[in-house]
Amino acid sequence: MGNSGMKHFLTILSLCLLTACGGGSSSSPREPVTNPPPPPPPSNEWQVGVFPDADQFAAQCVSPRNGVDINGNPWPDVAGSETDEKMWLRSWSHDTYLWYDEIDDVDPAGFASPQAYFDVLKTTQTTASGVPKDNFHFYQPTDEYQSFSQSGAETGYGAEWAFLRASPPRDLRVSTVQPGSSAALAGVQRGDRLIDIDGVDVINGSNVDFLNDAIFPSDAGQRYQFTFQRVDGSELVAELTSQTVVKSFVNNVQVLDTQVGRVGYLRFDGFQRPAQGPLISAFQSFVDQNVTSLVLDLRYNGGGVLAMSSQLGYMIAGPSQTAGRTFELLKFNDKYPNTDPVTGRSISPTPFYSQEIDWQRGVLTDQQLPSLGLTQVTVIVTEDSCSASEALINALRGIDVEVIQIGGRTCGKPYGFYPTDNCGTTYFTIQFQGVNDKGFGAYADGFKPVSAPQFNDELPGCVVEDDFSSALGSVEEGMLETALHRLTTGSCPTQSVELIQAKPDSKRRPSPLDVMDPRYRSMLLENKLYTPLDINHGVMQ
Repeated sequence: MGNSGMKHFLTILSLCLLTACGGGSSSSPREPVTNPPPPPPPSNEWQVGVFPDADQFAAQCVSPRNGVDINGNPWPDVAGSETDEKMWLRSWSHDTYLWYDEIDDVDPAGFASPQAYFDVLKTTQTTASGVPKDNFHFYQPTDEYQSFSQSGAETGYGAEWAFLRASPPRDLRVSTVQPGSSAALAGVQRGDRLIDIDGVDVINGSNVDFLNDAIFPSDAGQRYQFTFQRVDGSELVAELTSQTVVKSFVNNVQVLDTQVGRVGYLRFDGFQRPAQGPLISAFQSFVDQNVTSLVLDLRYNGGGVLAMSSQLGYMIAGPSQTAGRTFELLKFNDKYPNTDPVTGRSISPTPFYSQEIDWQRGVLTDQQLPSLGLTQVTVIVTEDSCSASEALINALRGIDVEVIQIGGRTCGKPYGFYPTDNCGTTYFTIQFQGVNDKGFGAYADGFKPVSAPQFNDELPGCVVEDDFSSALGSVEEGMLETALHRLTTGSCPTQSVELIQAKPDSKRRPSPLDVMDPRYRSMLLENKLYTPLDINHGVMQ
């Protein structure tokens, strides 16, 4: 027994000596000893402003799952009700949501499903530019999320879509094509404009449910006839069959000889676990070929695991600039100034990780990462450059690595979350904001390229639109061409300084045709996130 336990024991003993605890005077009758009554079961009835512990409702499901998850762990589900699932969402959000005090506490009974209720469990406030403060609130089936995060696998045709205009007259272009996919085998190329599907007009048609179902297939084996208009004006008719596509995250790795020396270029499309090996190999090749400058193409990189963003920061900046410096510090809501509400651990800064990560064990290995030791890096970005991509930019600026920005405004997400499963759905609710080594993290309206930066969310660089007329990685592609021009001359080419004009139905990021059905929204946003990985404690979150 420790000292505190002994003191507690001695206190009880002293009280017994002073009262009738089994000895002393017999003039007072002895009170019977009874156990305290058990606590009442948690009530799942909504009471405004009353939030029971979320754990009281966790894993109480309308349809409990059997078996194990992707890591071999048994599902914790037990029989419950839809109300239990909603009450878990309500209490969990009130406890961990970054802006919990901006959620309207509404009765969950009025919503058709837990997912419909989750949609309103967020702030309705806006940023300084007038866009929603929380534009990243979404969910998706747990099996889909786990499959993509572990292996990069998702259902589709192998073509990624760029929604230049989502309402009639619509303009949908192919942005990338995965090698070996149904789209690639059919000859689909970057820049192809989608005209119709099975004879249904895409540009002006009103059957948006059909079009969305066809563009975003939910299952493998769905077949449609797609008609495209090519960049040269010709037409391509392609029979596409949906399949499980394993995404390639590291692409177009090359070294370019320029007037200022050897420039490394790579297109990086997601901070997901399968990307670690190819990313390290790319940087090792840059080191071996004596690269002295880097153009990092993040135009379609929506984010991923924060730890990999930290690794990339180290491989760019090297040991001397990152030693003892903070990559990012997470800040949670005011209930948790010093403790992570999800892990329960003390909040500590994420360093620049200098080693490979064992994803299965969630620990750093002894394998040292290659590094370039650069003091300047050029990044190509668009509104699809989000979250962990922005965290990388912010972290490098925090240690005074100059970041040159080519393209447009980034998506504006200095926030992150722990994807959390309950009853087969994984929910993503903003739980923290990240700040760099200098304490800056206020870029909710995105980073912007300007000729003469005046504010912390402005970077030196050139404004230029995505060029769908050229292949990615080609030095003639508009964004890469602009990056190389800025790198070699220190100025922007004349055609790049014109501001990108907002389209009539412009949104801050691509959206499905006309509607924001949660299923399609989750498909579009599934990679626009970053999740922490607690390497310091050897536990993966």
